[in-house]
Amino acid sequence: MRTDAAELISSAQSVLSSKGTSGLSSRMAAFLARQALEEVVSQRCAKLRASAPRSPMRTKLLVLRALDDPHQADVAAMAWNRLSNACHVHAYEMQPSISEVRHLCSVVDSLLASDARTDAEGGGH
Repeated sequence: MRTDAAELISSAQSVLSSKGTSGLSSRMAAFLARQALEEVVSQRCAKLRASAPRSPMRTKLLVLRALDDPHQADVAAMAWNRLSNACHVHAYEMQPSISEVRHLCSVVDSLLASDARTDAEGGGH
């Protein structure tokens, strides 16, 4: 499990820590973190034998809630919604703060670690 998603979340955290990036670093990191989360959710659905590669993310999150740990699914849904909001540019809204995106990256990282523990324990329904 610790392949593409882990690399994406590591890249997001690097962007946030980098001093040389422009003022858009939090938005760039949010894009990377959201992509990592989408990878985690898709792989989790596949492990539950409910793979739906062309389905929207909201559908995949509902599948996780129905077939997997509802709490973990709710955490993933919250993170995905907040990261999606952080990715979109609106003239009347401020850019997401670095601390907000850093927190969301840690949420995605914890979901990634939780999924890896489930694999190691032989879980996955």
